[in-house]
Amino acid sequence: MQITETIKARSNSSREQALMLLDMVPLSDTENKYNLLASAGHYLNDAEVLNKWISIAVAETDTRLRADMLYRITGSNLQAIPDPAAFMQLLVSVLQQDEGRDTVLWLLGKLSLSFPAAKQPLIAFYQQHNNADTRRSILNWLLIPKTTDETDLAFFNSILHETDSDDKRLVIARLLLHDKLTIDQITQLLQPMAPPAIKELVLRYCIDRSIVPEVPLSVILRIDPEPRFRHWAILLLAVHSVKSVAVLDAIMYALKNDQDARVREAALHVFGYSISLTPEVVGYLNYCLGAETDTKLALQLLQFLAPHTSQSPELTDGLYYLLQQDLHASVSLSIYDILGRLVPTNPAMQEKFIQAYEKEQRDDAKAVILKALSNTMGDRHELYLKSLRSPATGIREWAIQGLLMMPVTRENVPIVVQVAPALLQPELRLDLRRRLARKLSVIPNLPAETIAVFVRLNDHERDGDILRSATLAQEKAISQSGAAGIDWDQWLHKADVSNDLNGIFPHIWFYFQENPDMAKKVLYACMNPANGNALYAQNISEADILEFMIANFGIDEDLIRYAISHLLQADLRYNGMLYHYLLIIKSYPFVPELQPALWQLLELRGYRNGLNLIQFDELLRIIYGADLENQFKQRIAAQQTANGMMPYLQYISVNNNWRAAPAVLKSVLEHHAAMLDDTSFASLFKEACRNAGVDADRLIRTTVPPPTQEAEEGPGFAD
Repeated sequence: MQITETIKARSNSSREQALMLLDMVPLSDTENKYNLLASAGHYLNDAEVLNKWISIAVAETDTRLRADMLYRITGSNLQAIPDPAAFMQLLVSVLQQDEGRDTVLWLLGKLSLSFPAAKQPLIAFYQQHNNADTRRSILNWLLIPKTTDETDLAFFNSILHETDSDDKRLVIARLLLHDKLTIDQITQLLQPMAPPAIKELVLRYCIDRSIVPEVPLSVILRIDPEPRFRHWAILLLAVHSVKSVAVLDAIMYALKNDQDARVREAALHVFGYSISLTPEVVGYLNYCLGAETDTKLALQLLQFLAPHTSQSPELTDGLYYLLQQDLHASVSLSIYDILGRLVPTNPAMQEKFIQAYEKEQRDDAKAVILKALSNTMGDRHELYLKSLRSPATGIREWAIQGLLMMPVTRENVPIVVQVAPALLQPELRLDLRRRLARKLSVIPNLPAETIAVFVRLNDHERDGDILRSATLAQEKAISQSGAAGIDWDQWLHKADVSNDLNGIFPHIWFYFQENPDMAKKVLYACMNPANGNALYAQNISEADILEFMIANFGIDEDLIRYAISHLLQADLRYNGMLYHYLLIIKSYPFVPELQPALWQLLELRGYRNGLNLIQFDELLRIIYGADLENQFKQRIAAQQTANGMMPYLQYISVNNNWRAAPAVLKSVLEHHAAMLDDTSFASLFKEACRNAGVDADRLIRTTVPPPTQEAEEGPGFAD
C-alpha cells in the first residue's frame, strides 16, 4: 500500500512538472520551446498533459514546430483526447501544409477508428490528390473499421475502377460484403483480363447469391485459362433453367472442346437437369444432335434429354424428325427407344411407329419399334404374326410380347395359338417362352397342331416350367379327347429317360386297354429306381403299380424277372416290397433262370442283409420240394470260404424246424470242418445246431476224424 502511494505521488509530481514545463512554452523562444517540449513529451500518455500539448499545438504558429509536436502525439492514446472534433480540425488545418502531412494522415486514420467523422477529411483528401502512395495509405485506414456506412460504400464504389489490383480486391470485397455491386459492375469485373484473384472473389459471391451474369460467364466458359473458373461458370449457368441459345451454345462448346474432364462432365449434366425446352432451345438441340459426329456424345445427350420428351411435344417432334436424317445406327436406336416410351400413352406416336416399322430396313431398329408397340393394347395381330416370320430373334421376341398382350377370348384363340411353334425356338428368351407356354396351356380345346407342339416340347425341352405347361396342355387334351390324345412313345421316353411322370398318372389306369403292350412298358419304366421321387410326387407306389399289373396283365415271365432283379439289387433292409416280390415268384415259380437266381439271392442277401429267410424257405420248398436237402448239400459242398458258408448256416439257424437240418449240418462238417478255426463260422454253426436241437460237440466228435499221433505230438527236436 505504501509502494502504491509512493508511485502515485511520483506520477503526480511528474505530471505537475510536465504541465509546468508546457506552461512555459508559449513564453519561450523557439530553441527553448524545443527543449521544454522534449522534456514534457515523456509524459504524453497522461490525458491532462496530452490535452495541454494539443492546445499549445493549436496556438503555435511555427509550422515546423507544430509538425514536430503532432509527430510526438502519434505514440499516444488518442482515445484520451476529450474533444476529438477540435483535434480533427487541427489536423485538417495542418493537412494542407507540406510539413508533417504524412503524420497528420496517420493521426487522422488512427482517429477515424474511434471517431468516424475523421473519415470525411480523409476521403476528401483522397479525392483531391493523385499520389498513389498517399491514396493507398488513406484507403488502408478507411478499410480497417468493420462498420461501414453508406457514405463509405459510396466512396468505395466511386473509386472501384481507379485503384490498382491489390487495393481493388479489398474494395471489391467490402462492396460485395454489403451487396453494393450492380450486375453491370459484376459483369465488368468478370472480363477475361480481370486478375484471377478478383474473378475468384466475384465468382464466389455469385455462387453464394445465385447471381447469374450469363454473358461474362459464357465468355469465361469459352476462353478462361483456369479450369476451376470454367467449372464454376457452368455451375452458375445451371442455377436457373437455361433458356438462352447463346448460353447453351457455350455449354455445348465446353462439352465438346474443354480439356478438363470435370468441366466436360459438369457441362453434360446441365442437359439433364437445367434446360428450359423453349422452341428455340429445342431447335438448337435438334440441330446439335443432327450435326454431331461424336456418337458417344450424341448418345449421352439423348439420355439426358429423354426425361423431357413427355413434357415437350416440340422435343418429341424434333427427335422424330431426326430419324428421317442419315444418323448413326446407335443414335437412331436410342431415339426409337426414347420415343417408344411415349407410345403406350400417345396414340399419334403409335401410328408413327407403325409407319416407321414398315419403312425401316434394319432389323435392330424394327425390333426396338416393335418393342414399343408390343406394350400397347390394340388390334395389331397381323403385324405381330407377320413379324413372327422374321429371321431376327429380337423381332420375333417382341412380336410374341405383343401377342401375349391379347386377352384369351373366343375370338382371339385362333390368333394366339398361331404363336405355339415359337415354343420350339430355344434362341428366344426363356422367360418369354415360359409365359407363352403358360398362356397356351390354359386354353381349352387346343387344336391338334398346338398339342403336337407341346408333345415335341416334352421330347426336347429341359426347362421345368415349360414342361409343366406342356404336361398340363396334354392332360387337358386327354381329358377332352380320351386315348386319342395320348402319345405312348412319349410317355415311355418320359418314364424311361427323362424320369418325369407328370401327365402319365392317373390316365394310364383308365386307358391301358387302348394299348396294353405300351402301357405295360410304361409301367415297368415307371418302376425304375430312378423314378422313386417322381412316383412319390404322384402319390403312387411301386406296390400300386405291381398290384395293378397283376390284376390286369397277370403274372408272366417278365414280371418274374422284374421281381428277381429287384430281389438281387434292392436294399431289402429298407425295402417294404420284399413280400410282393416273393409273392410274385411264388405265384409263377417255373421260370428257368429262377433257380440259380434264388441261390444267388441267398448267398448275397441271406446273411445280415435283410432277406426274410422264413419266406425264402417257403419259396425254396415250392420249387424243389423233397429235393431241397440234396440241392442244399450240393450248394454247401461248392462253397470255398467261411464267408460263403455263412448265409447257409443262417438259413438253417432261422428255419430250425427243417427235418433235414441235422443231416445238412453234418454235411457242413464233412466238407468244411477246417472252417471251425474261424470264430464267426464256429459261432454261427453252433447256433444253428442249438436251434435245430443238435449237440454240436458230439456232432463234431462223431463227424470230424481225430488228428493223427504225429499231428498230436508235433515236430520233434530233430526237426
